[in-house]
This record gives sequence, C-alpha cells and structure tokens, in this order.
Amino acid sequence: MASKSADSILDNGERKYVLSVDIGSTSMRCFVIDKDLKFVGKAAQPMEYTRPQQGHVELDPELIWERFVTIIKEAMETAKITASQVSSLGISLARGTFTSWDRETGEIVHPFISWQDTRSAPLAKSWNNSLMFKAISKASRAIYTVTRIRRFLAMSVIEFKSLHMCIRAQWVLDNIPRARELADAGQLMFGTLDTFLLWRLSGGKVHATDASNASATAIYDAYTTSWSSTVCKLMNIPLNSLPVIVDTSTHICTSEDEIFGGPIEVHAVAADQQSSLFGQACWEDRELKLTLGSGSFLDVRTVTPHASPSGIYPMVAWQINGEVSFMAEGVAISTGHCVEWASKVGWFENVADTSRMAESVEDSGGVCFVPAIAGLEAPINDPTACCSVLGIKPDTRREHLVRAMLESFAFRASQILDRAQEEIGNLPDCVRVDGGVSENNFLLQTIADLTSCKIQRAAVRETTALGVAFFAGLSSGLWASRDEIKEKVIFTDIFVPNPENKARLLEARELWSKAVGRSLKWYRY
Repeated sequence: MASKSADSILDNGERKYVLSVDIGSTSMRCFVIDKDLKFVGKAAQPMEYTRPQQGHVELDPELIWERFVTIIKEAMETAKITASQVSSLGISLARGTFTSWDRETGEIVHPFISWQDTRSAPLAKSWNNSLMFKAISKASRAIYTVTRIRRFLAMSVIEFKSLHMCIRAQWVLDNIPRARELADAGQLMFGTLDTFLLWRLSGGKVHATDASNASATAIYDAYTTSWSSTVCKLMNIPLNSLPVIVDTSTHICTSEDEIFGGPIEVHAVAADQQSSLFGQACWEDRELKLTLGSGSFLDVRTVTPHASPSGIYPMVAWQINGEVSFMAEGVAISTGHCVEWASKVGWFENVADTSRMAESVEDSGGVCFVPAIAGLEAPINDPTACCSVLGIKPDTRREHLVRAMLESFAFRASQILDRAQEEIGNLPDCVRVDGGVSENNFLLQTIADLTSCKIQRAAVRETTALGVAFFAGLSSGLWASRDEIKEKVIFTDIFVPNPENKARLLEARELWSKAVGRSLKWYRY
C-alpha cells in the first residue's frame, strides 16, 4: 500500500510521526501519533456556525483554514516536533459540507454550507414529486423486475434530501448569481472540506477529493465509481466544477513550505464514518461497526454496492491502489442532538451520570422517547416525524425519562441492524462501537441484550482519527502493512448479551414502536 513520490524520502528514524486531523460537527482536532500508536500531541478548535436565516447553517471558509493551520502547528508544538519529523498528514471530516470558489482567483463564492443546512428541502421535495423523477423510479423498478440488476433497484427507491450535496449545489447555482456566472464560464470549483483544504495546502495546484467523500454527495455513482453524468445533467451541475476523485490512501499533495515551516505530505483524506470503520479494523466482508455520536451510523463492509429498498445506502468505504471497497450504511441522525437537548432542559446535570440514572430504575415506567429531532431515517424513512415523549405519569421521574431516551437509541440501532441482517445476511454476532455516546455502559449493554450481539469498545476511543492516521501512515511507509497495525487495535471493553433481558426489551420495543407510529407525518414541508 505504501506509495512512493519523487519528493518523498521517508527515513523512519526522522519522519516517525503521522498527523491526524479529525474535523467533526462540533470541533476540529489534530493528533500527533507515533509508530506505536501513542498519541503524543493534540490541539483542538471549535467549529463555529452561523445561522443567518431559518434553515441556513454556514461556516466561514477563512476561519476554517485559519483554525486548521493553527491546530496542526499547536499539536506539533505540544509534541515538540517539527514538519521535518512528520511522515504524513491525514484528514478525516464530516461529510457533505461544501463551498465553491473561482478557479482563476481563488475568490470564495459563498460560505461553507453545512450538511445540517435545510434551505434546499423544498427543492428536494420538488424533485422527489416531479413527474420526471417518478418516471425514472418506475422505469428503474420495471427494469429491476426483469433483469434483477440491483443497481436499478437502488435507482427505483432513491429520494433526494437536503442532506445530499447535489441538492444544495443546485440551490447555490439557482440562487447565487456569481456561482452560475462562474459555472457557465467553466471557472467554478465545488469542494467539500477536504477539497478546500487540499486546494489551500497545495497553493491552488490540487482540486481533489477521495472516493469515500465523493460517494456521500449523491453525485457519485457507486456502480461506475465515478461522478454521475446523469445527475449532473439533471441538476445542471458542470462536471468540470467537481474535483478529481483520488485514492483514499496515497500521496495526494505536499503543503507549501511557508504554511508549517517546511513541507508536509498529505497521504490520506477520508470521510469520518469510513475512517472510523478502517480504524476499528473492519476490513473484511460483512464486518461492521456502530458509531454513537452526533448520529448513530451502522456501517457494514460489503464487496459490492448494496442496493436497498429501505434506505440503507451503498457507499464507498475506501479506495486504495484504484481498488474500491464498499460499505452499506444505515443512519439515525438525531442521537447526539437528543442528548444535548435533554441536557439543556435539565434531565441530567452531567452526561456521565446518565448510565447510573438509567440503571437506578427497573424500567422506563412506560415512558417512550422517540428520537426524531431531525426526522427518522432507515428503515422508517419519515423526515416529517417529530421528537416526542409519551407515557408520562404523575410518578414519572427524570431517571425514567433518561432511561427511555437511552433505550430509544438502542431500539433505533437494533432496527437498522435487523434490516441490514435481512438484506445483507450472515452478519457477525459482534459489533464494534465508537463515538461519544458509546461511553454509556447502560446503552451498550442494552444493545447487546436486544440484538444478541457482543459489543466491543476499543481501548483507543479516537477511532476516526486513528483510521485516517492508518491510511496516511500505510501510504507513507510509517507502517509496512495492515498486519502490523491490526495487532495494535485492541478492544478492552466487551459487553456480552444477557438472554434473560431480551424478552423484556422486545416487549418494550413493541410499545415504543406504537409511540413512533403516533409521531410520524407530524410536520408539513
């Protein structure tokens, strides 16, 4: 896997550290990691959003760049190293946040539009309700019925959402005159966070993204492993405005000397969930992990793209040496948002207390929590569902509410896992977990009891940062092979299913399903 570039001479006596930048929804962090997987330096900066209008969620590109450079410098300073000691830099990021700029001047056309931004929801709805879209769906279903080619099954059930970059990109082209002017002149460049940072690091020489990030835009065709000319034509997005798709793990560019006081080679960019999957050593077919953070993300490694009628998406896990590995992803997007809301309204004082609070009562006392702050995804697929709490009685206490909320996360995870088992089949009885919410022992034990799966939590919690560090270090030669790093991925916390609890939890999930039914189609868009 190691790649060799003309300007890359790796002396492991000197260049023995990898820089791993993890850009999440709430913060960006840089870690300095050595060959033995010791974290020897760290720095962080918050992600500051602006909300100029209802539904608009934006980030300042110049501030992102400034803080990106700052955390790398500060992390190297805390580790007491210089650029000359860095073998490579890897960048992982929350998917779908993008901006655009002028190819000639580098002038930024608009702020980063976050994946959380919903301004394009009416546009997505109009596409989904259009006669053209319905005709494509029906034709694809008919072709699938005759040929059984699963690519057409995927096309028959797809729905656009504001989460998809392609919808927000079309909104930009329709509503920002400067963007359309540059697009018509062939001078517009779109870029997600990784693309923008690579452009700046390389001094405007590299306009690229990796296959894992590309696959999250809804402009990428997982079956041809390239940008979809069909989507671009439908939405009038110029193909030449999109970045070149490169390997996840390869020498992508070298930073300008003056940025960090010396050149640093970028050897990896990867989407956050894909990076986490790699960091948990889920490298073989059907191995899977569950991230419990801002959202819940169940990712299953697959050999081919998985076409699902229920909203489990086929995505690229990573691309190495031109060979694409795939994954299937099911999402429950509101997990972390529910925890934040519950904290704000006083359900608990410290999130670390929630496991103890839930364990202090026998059950939720009949309370059901529906975690739908941003609607409900697969396999329910109702963006108009509302977050709700049902079954409150005079003797309901905060502990019941907290337990109901945590159990709802387990119920959603089990729904997605059950559907993945039905559609993919032969999944292992072991699930690896990460993310901030995975620190909750009560939740992990509940998932284990409900799914009859052993739950494994890694000793190193920063699996996203670790994954992109692996990608970068393998490419630059810091590690010789996957075997060398696999032995270092250790799972210290194991939650074994207790069969005695399953019947009770299934009964509780059945009651919760009734609560979900009463929360559907609540809002009108």
